[in-house]
Amino acid sequence: MKSLCIVADTHRKHRELLIPECDLLIHCGDFCSCRREEERTLDDADIWFAEAPAKHVVCIGGNHDFLLQSREFRFAHATFLEDRTVEIGGLLIHGSPWCPDLSGFAYYATNEQLIEKWRMIPSGIDVLITHTPPFGILDIPSSGGIHLGCPHLRAELNRIRPKLHVFGHVHASHGTHLENGTRFVNAAVVGGRDLEVCHAPTMVDQTPEAEGDASSNGGQRSSLDSGFAPGWGWTIR
Repeated sequence: MKSLCIVADTHRKHRELLIPECDLLIHCGDFCSCRREEERTLDDADIWFAEAPAKHVVCIGGNHDFLLQSREFRFAHATFLEDRTVEIGGLLIHGSPWCPDLSGFAYYATNEQLIEKWRMIPSGIDVLITHTPPFGILDIPSSGGIHLGCPHLRAELNRIRPKLHVFGHVHASHGTHLENGTRFVNAAVVGGRDLEVCHAPTMVDQTPEAEGDASSNGGQRSSLDSGFAPGWGWTIR
């Protein structure tokens, strides 16, 4: 059984989190906050990764992580994903950091660029990491009334069909959701105007899939799913 620890939107407060022992630690972006002490924040996050009781660490950037997009900073103790897929511990994992509607921020992409980026994501992967949620899933802000997720990403999910999709960005919609065989996790840990830490890391375990909880393709996984046997799913601890 594999155990995953998922965080997002730490906004310079990663040291306030307790990371349990796990096989894989995933950070879904927004290490930094409003361009304050960016290099110092990323340097310390890298040390924090090295200290974490995780066998592997994977991360992407978010809309506050300008030094990651410019490649002025590189992690020494984590696998950094930007539009690429890796296999770790038998899991195929793809990371893509792009966000809609935030011109002037890091990893902003136009509608045309977003369509192109999401089309690059291979189908049949085990874990998809994005910073933005898909439209309509765990993407409602504290003010309510609107959805902030990306509709182009939502449209591509019908093709991609990941077993697990993790993200953050919309702090007020922290939580999990199961739909069409995919477990969605908004792992944002901060909230409120002052960006205080108000959520613990989300722990997800690989467990036997309950009857009726298989994906819509009848539980059959593609040949890309190295190490991920049919009949297994993800359970929130």
